[in-house]
Amino acid sequence: MNQKELTDFLLKARTKTYAGDGGKVEPAFRGPTQLEYKEGDWFYRDIYYTGNGIFMGMDIVYFQDKAVWGSSYYGNFKKMTEEEIDAILRQALLEKWETARTWQKVEWQKGDFKYICEPAPGGSIEEMSGTEKIFKNDEEVYYFYYAGGSLEK
Repeated sequence: MNQKELTDFLLKARTKTYAGDGGKVEPAFRGPTQLEYKEGDWFYRDIYYTGNGIFMGMDIVYFQDKAVWGSSYYGNFKKMTEEEIDAILRQALLEKWETARTWQKVEWQKGDFKYICEPAPGGSIEEMSGTEKIFKNDEEVYYFYYAGGSLEK
């Protein structure tokens, strides 16, 4: 598996789906939001559930119809509305798309809001975990935990 191609596709797919507010399809199961993006032999699927200020989900990358990479996540935005947090989060992810939610630290700030993605040390596309947080006027209003990695050797 070419790790650079995988990384490039994953970041592009995340930008085209959640961050770019695209790729919504009819979900395979009742209740979640399902986002998809396809390019050549690559396919990305993100499925998540939202309720009561909490969300959880997973995203998977397929190459030639075989799952090759995946992650799971859990987040809390109870101190803001879903619309408010989506607006800030999407903006941060689009402006820092090349590194967001991976193994690289990312900081972004606009007005009263600060976004920080803090990965665990030593991560890579092979195996990663970390947290993502948004602060409004220095008060944490959102947090997100993620973990994932390659399903291929």
